[in-house]
Amino acid sequence: MAMKLQVRGYELPGLIDRIPDGVTTLSLDCWDTLVWRNTHAPRDVMADLGIAGGLEPRFWAETACRQIVKNAEGRDEIVMPDIYGRMLPNAAPDRIDALIEAELQAEERHVWAFAPTIDLMRAAKARGLSIILVSDMYLTEHQLRRLVAHAAGDDVLALVDRVFVSSAYGTHKAGTLFDIVLDELGLRPDQMFHIGDNPRADYAPAIKRGIHAAHLVQFDKQAEQRLRLESAAATMVDPTMRVSRPILQPHRAAIAMRQETDPAYSLGHDVFGPSLHAFALWLRQEIDEMAARTGKRVKPLFLMRDGFLPWKIFDATFPDYGAQPIETSRFVSMRAGIHDDASIDTYVHEWLNRIPPEAVARNLLLFENEHKAFTKLVKGVDPRPAFVKAIRNPALRKKILTRTHKFADKLIAHLARAGVEHGDAVMMIDVGYNGTVQNILTPMLTSRMGLTIAGRYLFMREEQLTGYDKRGMVDIRNYDFRLVQALGTCVAVAEQLCNVAQGSTIDYQADGTPIREKADIKGQQNATRDAVQAGALAFAHAANQSLGQRAPAASDTVDARTRMAAAAMTRLFFMPTGEEAKLFESFDQDVNLGTNQMLKFVDRTHAETGLRRRGLSYINETSRMYIPGELQSFGLPLNLSLFAASRFALDIRNSDFEVGGVDIPVIMTSADGQLVMPFTARPTADGWYRIAVPIGAGKFTPAIQLGAIAEWVQIEDASWHRVSDFDDNGLPKGAPATTITEGMGEMDDDLYRCTPDAFLLAPAPAIKEPLVLTVIFRPVKWRGTAAREQATLAA
Repeated sequence: MAMKLQVRGYELPGLIDRIPDGVTTLSLDCWDTLVWRNTHAPRDVMADLGIAGGLEPRFWAETACRQIVKNAEGRDEIVMPDIYGRMLPNAAPDRIDALIEAELQAEERHVWAFAPTIDLMRAAKARGLSIILVSDMYLTEHQLRRLVAHAAGDDVLALVDRVFVSSAYGTHKAGTLFDIVLDELGLRPDQMFHIGDNPRADYAPAIKRGIHAAHLVQFDKQAEQRLRLESAAATMVDPTMRVSRPILQPHRAAIAMRQETDPAYSLGHDVFGPSLHAFALWLRQEIDEMAARTGKRVKPLFLMRDGFLPWKIFDATFPDYGAQPIETSRFVSMRAGIHDDASIDTYVHEWLNRIPPEAVARNLLLFENEHKAFTKLVKGVDPRPAFVKAIRNPALRKKILTRTHKFADKLIAHLARAGVEHGDAVMMIDVGYNGTVQNILTPMLTSRMGLTIAGRYLFMREEQLTGYDKRGMVDIRNYDFRLVQALGTCVAVAEQLCNVAQGSTIDYQADGTPIREKADIKGQQNATRDAVQAGALAFAHAANQSLGQRAPAASDTVDARTRMAAAAMTRLFFMPTGEEAKLFESFDQDVNLGTNQMLKFVDRTHAETGLRRRGLSYINETSRMYIPGELQSFGLPLNLSLFAASRFALDIRNSDFEVGGVDIPVIMTSADGQLVMPFTARPTADGWYRIAVPIGAGKFTPAIQLGAIAEWVQIEDASWHRVSDFDDNGLPKGAPATTITEGMGEMDDDLYRCTPDAFLLAPAPAIKEPLVLTVIFRPVKWRGTAAREQATLAA
């Protein structure tokens, strides 16, 4: 009886001990078993060929060739001259030969050999087994041997006794190729053990013939989904992907070798590890370039807290660069950076509209008795003009500058603890995306310490064009502004998982020792972050050792890694998996602006309510920390819509989402009598509807006849809104409406059984301005067929 197995890549070397006695031949699939590509899919290689129209004409030709030779010659397999002869029917033979050679050279740029398979081959040889390759491929045996030697080396190719390529026999493994192999080698099926990654081409046909077989599972299901969605994100990030540029995934080897299955660890290992390792590679280039330009040794300074994980991965990858963490939050930077009259004005004008006046005054190091006269809130009075006027007082300014200068002394002492000396070249490194700390501190540190300062960021999207030395691994130098802007909306995801579980720095001791506020973060949040960071560091160690690879592919460059990172982070930001979204449900975000404000990171209930009440327009109307994480459980179409709208800055408005609906009669009662008017209820989400009834300035009392369309109805919300609050892209704030039901028997929480003439009435509030009543409801059982058919046709 044939032995049947499923194995992961890291299990291959030990598989030799599980091969049954009597087996004399180890049979290996070639592609994605021994030889892997540095691309997401085989077709990506063709993007290197420079074919007009991208890679599609090459594959149209291949598909057509397979049909033609099957019909004309009865062959199941084709060769490369067939493909290019079909694609270029009028080309000379030398042109066809040149294209074939170009494709082989493109393959050589991207191929690498899977080290565990090589280890198994060596163990098999030591045991006295023969080794054969059995491949479904349009290459010739000579061409396949050339690529194996290029990827794995001549020494590995020398371990192979025979090569069977489907193109030479006109049939594939799912056809009769295995029968041919057994016949030519004179083997019984139980004398052969076959390993391959394709269950339909390798595993099932071998087992059917009684051949011992193992299915090599490259990735677990979560990793496979992530890699596939990353390739989708890559095409959205860069439209040249799969046209003139292949989608490269140089992190595939390390991901294939991961054994840990914990979701948080896997997220760190498969997403943050590759992204931040690529960031580390890019940073080294930037540091070396700055050193050559300035003639100084550059000291990398990673800004805590968000720079914690980037620092750990950079230091693990390049320990000789002397990277140091420094604790300079926006809060302490604001205080230390105020060094002259202009910086006082800049700070006040920048932040007075963003945080409370009391917080602005505290950040200027004013005591309560010094600022309460112009920060005290008086009902109906805006304190900001008085604040701006008061802060111009020369005596007050002198106090501020004296105190901030002393505060800056402590920050300078903190930098000295990290080895920063007068006249040094330093690089401030952070997740991004504006470089606020660099903006604030550069004038002061340049003036007082003579530092040459650069800033390098994972994401860079400057709000103001400062002219400072700033770059991002992802910025407008290599991606368009719309993409960078879209990524900026979810940068808090990276910040959350990169930071360290400690309170924000609020001051320093005289010797520069940080003074931190108490860390008020949940244990579950810390545990999740720790697991993510452990996985990310494990990836970095694996990548530094080229784990799983005999040697990296030629196309595994820093540029390839950084583009992969952009796709991986974009995928996480806009298309998180269910496991990933769930991880963030326990997270809170520290706003870190001198206040104690904390925001819930993922609130699924908020999203559910928003979708019920506003429908798909909710995704354009809400401002949350991680909207795609909140929408994930409602299906990929919502996040794809959000991704496309954000990525391409599409002008999509609320009215564009209002498609279809069902008419409901509404009794409008006034002092002059009654009239019945139909109003259209628009579908929102999951069977819910929203009806909006304008009543003027308390002129009418509306009664919505829900019983006319539904026998059972569920009520989510009834609210009053000012007409002035409505606009094309705003979510109007409402006040709860007091409602009266008639003919509606409440059977359960907000679930009503309705008579045919049942209605929901809402007395108008005593507000002398135009109002709109909105009711969110769901027909649980339609009345008859007319209303249901109307709603179905509308949808």
